[in-house]
Amino acid sequence: MCGREAAGRRRQAAPPHPSRVLRVKQRRTLFGLPLLYWGLWLAILILWMGRFVTSFLSIYLVSALHIDEGVVGAVVAMYGFGSIIGCLFGGTLSDRFGRQSMIIIGEIGAAIALLVVSALADPIALGATLFVYGAFASLPSPAIAAYIADVVPVEHQQRAYVLQSWAINFGYAIGPIIANQLVKVSYSLMFYVEAAVMIAVTILLVGFFREVRHLGIAVPRPGVASARPESPDSSESGVAPTSLRDNWHRVLTDWPFLAFSVLMFGYYLVYFQSTSGLPIAMTNLGMGLGEYSVLLTINGFMLCALQIPAMKLFARMGNSRVLVAGLAVTIIGYAVQIVAGSWGGFALAVVLWTLGELGTFPIATTIVAAMAPASARGTYQGVYNVLWSLSIALAPLIGGGVISRFGGRTLWIVCTIALIAVTAGMSATKGSRDRAMSRNLADLLDNTPYAVR
Repeated sequence: MCGREAAGRRRQAAPPHPSRVLRVKQRRTLFGLPLLYWGLWLAILILWMGRFVTSFLSIYLVSALHIDEGVVGAVVAMYGFGSIIGCLFGGTLSDRFGRQSMIIIGEIGAAIALLVVSALADPIALGATLFVYGAFASLPSPAIAAYIADVVPVEHQQRAYVLQSWAINFGYAIGPIIANQLVKVSYSLMFYVEAAVMIAVTILLVGFFREVRHLGIAVPRPGVASARPESPDSSESGVAPTSLRDNWHRVLTDWPFLAFSVLMFGYYLVYFQSTSGLPIAMTNLGMGLGEYSVLLTINGFMLCALQIPAMKLFARMGNSRVLVAGLAVTIIGYAVQIVAGSWGGFALAVVLWTLGELGTFPIATTIVAAMAPASARGTYQGVYNVLWSLSIALAPLIGGGVISRFGGRTLWIVCTIALIAVTAGMSATKGSRDRAMSRNLADLLDNTPYAVR
C-alpha cells in the first residue's frame, strides 16, 4: 500500500524546472549540432548516394529507348522545368504545412513518378512524367534548408550547411559508381533502386521524427525561432506563422535578399558552365570525355576532402567575408581557363574554382537562412532555389551559344567579367545584407524564451 502511495506521489510530482530541462536538452547534441539535424543529415547522405537517374537519363533515352538526340534534350529539359515549380512551391507550402510534410510528400511523389518513367517509352509521356518527377524531387529542397534553420541555433548554422553540402557532394560522387554497376544489369534496375532508396529513407525519417518526440525533443513548427538551443519549450515558442500572401510580400519587398539572390544567380550561371560549356570547350581543343571526367573527379574529391577542415576557418572569418573570398578565388580559376590550352591548364583552373566553391554554395545558403524571418524561411529558400534551378536550365543555352559563335576563350572572358561584377556587387551590398541579418537575429532573440542575452 505504501509503495503504491509513493508511486502515486512520484507520478504527481511537479514537472522539472526549465533549467533542468535545459541541461538535458543541451546534452542531446553531436559536434554541437542537435540530433534533429543529424537524422536529416544522414537521410540526405543516403538520398544523394541513390540519386543517379538524372545523371544517366540522357544516355538511357538514347541507348535504351533509341529516342532521337534532338528530342532527348527537350525531354530532359522538362525535368528542369518541373524542378523550378517544385522549388517555388516547396518552400512556401513548408511555411504553411510544415517542413516534414513537404519532405515526405516530395520523396514519396518522386519515387512514384520515377517508377512511372521506367515504364514509359513515348517522348511526350516521358516529358510530362519527368516534369512531375522534377517537381516532386525538388519539393523537399527549400523545406530541408528551412528545417535546418528551424532546428540549428544561429551560431552553428554555417557548420550545419557546410556539413549538408559535404553529404551532397559525397553522395553525388558515390552515386554514379553505383549506377554504373546497375546499368550493366539493366537500366530499369537503376530506376527501381533509386525509387526504393527514396521510399526507404522516407520511412526511416518518419520513424526518426516519431522517436525524437518520444525522447522529449520537440520538432519546431515553421516560424519558430532557433536563435538559441536553450529554449526548453521550443515547439511552442516563436513567431506565429503568417499567411502565404504575407510571406510572398515580405520576400518580394526584401531588397537586400533580392539583390543577393540576383547576384548569386549570376554566379550560378557561370558555375554551371563547368558541366555545360567546359566539356564542349575541351572537346573543341581535341580533349576527350575521359579527360573531362578526371576533372570532375578532382572537383568532387577536393570538396569532400576540404569542406570539413575548412569549417573552422570559415567560422572565424564570418559569412560575408568567406563568400567574397570564395568568389575572388573563383575569378582567378576562370581567368586561368582563358589561357588554358591543355588538360593541365584546365586542371589548374578546376583546382582554383573548386577552392572557391568551398566558400560559396554552403555559405550562400547560410546567408539566406540568416536573412529570412522565421515565419517565411521556406518561402525565402524556395525563391533562392528557383534561381538556382533556373541557372541550371539557362547555363547550357548561354554557354553553347557563346562557344558556337565566338569560341571557348570568349566564354571564359565573359564568365570572368561576370564574376568580377558579382563580387563587386556582393561587396557593395554587404552593409545592407549584414543589417538585415542583424535585424532577424534580434527578432529571433526577442521571441526565444530563456535566451542568453
